[in-house]
Amino acid sequence: MRERIGRWSTVEEVDAERCRVRMTTESLDWPAMALGVVGADFRVLEPPELRDQIREWGSRFIRSCEGDRTAGR
Repeated sequence: MRERIGRWSTVEEVDAERCRVRMTTESLDWPAMALGVVGADFRVLEPPELRDQIREWGSRFIRSCEGDRTAGR
């Protein structure tokens, strides 16, 4: 986590397997994108608007894969 997004956020170790990431930003796009590229499971604690943003993005990504399943093969 620190290697991927540490210079744009604060990463605090919670235990050997978990950490807490804190970001200050004017747009929720950046934290959503940053969390998506780290390659690890995560849980959004707050703000609730970020949870909504990630749900919306997730739905959009899922919809992009629906329909013609042979496209791009």
